Amino acid sequence: MSIMWIKNQAKWIIVGAAVLVAFGLIMMDRQGAYRSGFHGNYVGSVDGEELQTGAFQQDLQNYIRSEEQKTGKAPDGQQLAQARDNLFQTKVVGIIIQKQFKAYQLHPSVEEMQAYLVNSPREVAYNIARYEGPDRVPSFLRDSTFDPSRFQSWLLQDSVYDRIGMRVLEDQLKTSVIPQLQLQQLLRCQVHRTDLEEEFALETRENLGRIVFYQVPFDAFPVPLSKFSDADLKAHFEANPDSFYHHDEAVSLKYVRLPIRPSPKDSALMRDFAAELKQRAATGEKFADLAKSYSNDPGSADSGGRLGGFQPRTTWVAEFSQAAFNLEPGQISDPVLTQFGYHIILMNAKSKKGDSVDVSHILLKITAGTETTDSLSDLAEKIKNEAEKSGLEAAAKDAGLLVQTTPVFEKGVSPSLPAYLQGVQSFAFSAHEKKAKISDVLQNEEGIYLFERDKHFDKGRDFERAREAIARDLARKEQMELVRKEIETDQPQITALTDPLPPTIGKATLDSSRLIPVESYVPGFGYASGELLKAFHQKQGEWGSVLWTSNAAVIAKLVESQPGDPAAKAQKAHMAVVQGDVQMVSDVFKEWIAGLPKTVKVENNLDMMYRN
Repeated sequence: MSIMWIKNQAKWIIVGAAVLVAFGLIMMDRQGAYRSGFHGNYVGSVDGEELQTGAFQQDLQNYIRSEEQKTGKAPDGQQLAQARDNLFQTKVVGIIIQKQFKAYQLHPSVEEMQAYLVNSPREVAYNIARYEGPDRVPSFLRDSTFDPSRFQSWLLQDSVYDRIGMRVLEDQLKTSVIPQLQLQQLLRCQVHRTDLEEEFALETRENLGRIVFYQVPFDAFPVPLSKFSDADLKAHFEANPDSFYHHDEAVSLKYVRLPIRPSPKDSALMRDFAAELKQRAATGEKFADLAKSYSNDPGSADSGGRLGGFQPRTTWVAEFSQAAFNLEPGQISDPVLTQFGYHIILMNAKSKKGDSVDVSHILLKITAGTETTDSLSDLAEKIKNEAEKSGLEAAAKDAGLLVQTTPVFEKGVSPSLPAYLQGVQSFAFSAHEKKAKISDVLQNEEGIYLFERDKHFDKGRDFERAREAIARDLARKEQMELVRKEIETDQPQITALTDPLPPTIGKATLDSSRLIPVESYVPGFGYASGELLKAFHQKQGEWGSVLWTSNAAVIAKLVESQPGDPAAKAQKAHMAVVQGDVQMVSDVFKEWIAGLPKTVKVENNLDMMYRN
């Protein structure tokens, strides 16, 4: 099978490969972000094959530089953690895929590589520009003067492949791109749809309908989870032996939190910096440039601090409004303190009546300095030492701190805390820390934490672990019964209605859709709902029977229908079967990629490496 045919059928795979790289190679923590004293040479392993720390860091560092150049700002802690996780998963998948290439003996032929290059002039031009410079791209490869015949003749010259941009691209084709195309073709051979399945898929995409409907959401009848007794919960648990199974271990942790709050000294330092920025703006620096570089207001910094044009006094908090309305056009305020931090305000313009103003601002949030955080860290270390002797409850009581407990959370899922905290997963699940009774002192931007082990649950069925899920299940059943009674009461009135329709009938509320396909989102129905398909098959102009979606009971009327040409859809369905359903193969391939890490033994040391 020629690579050109494959490309015409499966261009998505190239996009998929690019996405894997894009979301993997994201943002690097700075060198100081390493946990002090960590001496790991590898960030993890795949079936014993180690992922070296140096290479991992270099990939991240290269990307974070490009991100900071684009945004002008460093990513926050949670973004960095997500970036590391994405890169780690990408590298794990990469190792496994390379093994799959070897197992299936996938090797690109010269003909396949040549065909790929002929059909990828933009990619060739991009690689030359990236590795050799934009001026080195031949004129016949530029968009405005592209010449296919000259390009193909150029590719036949041996000297072309001595260029660094072409050598890099050739290596990518050999090691990754074409083997992935070949692997996708192998998967495609195992994926088949019947004419009937394709007709159904086409119907959800191409049949259009417009409905009006009344819905009674399940949440219209709140049911408190606390109403169910232990006997109710246990009975439901035992009656559903195939439910409430957990595929990974989980824990809950006890913890104390020392909130990081700025001191009066921190506030004074920030006020001085705000005054410095005002002086810089007053002596010639552009206010917009200062806002882009220094403002902590994400909603206005990128636009140079502008706050949306003319606004009335009531738009902002009192301190800000008073300072803003006292300015004349072109004036810059002294630092103004509000609950959000210090503001420097530039008056752009005032309305003629003086009842609205157009202003820009620079917001400087007041954050705790190192002196403040260091003193809290010292206190946390003292509590840790005491907790290791007498337990966290006793140590916290002596320090006047409240002990809290996290909800149960699984491996790989962050516990519910005010902000993301690196290191919790490692303490909870890592083999390196299983013997530790009390965690290390962990810190994020809003607090310093100490954790103690509380409950541990192995994978499988466990009543205590499933307690809340059981209660939610029982509550939903009770809600559905209450909704059933309500909709049965409302149904006779609804089906007798004519225009104009009232906004409510009992607890049922009126809603409608545009002319849309079944695969669309509709409130009350959700995305690509089978119940919406049923509504589209009702007799036009008449109210149908009750439809039960995952969120509500619905009674709908089909107002307009455009089913399309049956013969044309049948022909499309048949051609999709003959040529292969690219979207379905794409979905299968994505699922296969996502499942690869579950087929091997993966060791992940990220959470242990990156702390504070």
